[in-house]
Amino acid sequence: MIPQVARDVTYAFSARTPAGRNVIRLMENATGRLGLIRRAQGYDAEVAAGADFWKVIATRYGIAPQVIGGSLSNIPATGPVVVIANHPFGVLDGLMMGHILSQRRGPDGFRILAHQVFSRAPDLARVILPVSFDTTPAAREINLTTRAAATAHLKAGGAVGIFPGGTVSTAARPFGAPMDPVWRGFSARMIARSGAAVVPIWFEGANSRLFQVASHVHPTLRMGLLLREFRARINRPVRLVVGAPIAPEVLSEYARDTRKMMDFLRNATYELSPRPLRTHAYGFEFETRYRGREQQRA
Repeated sequence: MIPQVARDVTYAFSARTPAGRNVIRLMENATGRLGLIRRAQGYDAEVAAGADFWKVIATRYGIAPQVIGGSLSNIPATGPVVVIANHPFGVLDGLMMGHILSQRRGPDGFRILAHQVFSRAPDLARVILPVSFDTTPAAREINLTTRAAATAHLKAGGAVGIFPGGTVSTAARPFGAPMDPVWRGFSARMIARSGAAVVPIWFEGANSRLFQVASHVHPTLRMGLLLREFRARINRPVRLVVGAPIAPEVLSEYARDTRKMMDFLRNATYELSPRPLRTHAYGFEFETRYRGREQQRA
């Protein structure tokens, strides 16, 4: 039996055409997806026996958080909190976000905003609040529903994890430093309405140069390489820094300016790097409506 979560986690459904979906499937299968499926074999029996899904999957792939600054205890065990992070890898940092929040809040005490392709897997669907990056009315409806659900979860005292850049960090130029693009105002409005504290997490590292170059060639090539990037990082620790909580009172001054709030939070996240980064400039922007902002300093 093919493990359900591994089988359903594919980026093929992000393509808009059948040809694009076929290319992504072919690339994924040629660069390690089938091996990832085999590694997950039997995880469902462990979960059915009472094991934590996120811990089981992390163990299967040999990944674990290595906290090089701050502490996981910076994430409050109770009360509303939004955990934000840069998004250097894709699947890997998403799994780490779930693993960390499960440790701090238990299996049912958190939600994660993520690409809607991940909500296809039943084990993920219960915690994933889907986000669509299409510009259609249906996509807008999905995102409004997700924001309402996330806000309600926070007001009930829950935790929500977000990658506000909305896409995997990519160099503005093929051989530049990979960085998140401008962080989306979607997150700011949710934070402002919920009155939650915000905890930033900085993940160290980036995807390969091949991924950076391919991202500038065609989005289908980019999506087809994401599982390859995950495969390259199994059996390795995930180095990260957990910042101190940012109180709602600090963020209240940005409540009327979502752009300033997200720039403030983005800078606060990148400033967690133990070795100061040369720049916080925006990475490559894939969404037309945000282009032009990447020339500005975050």
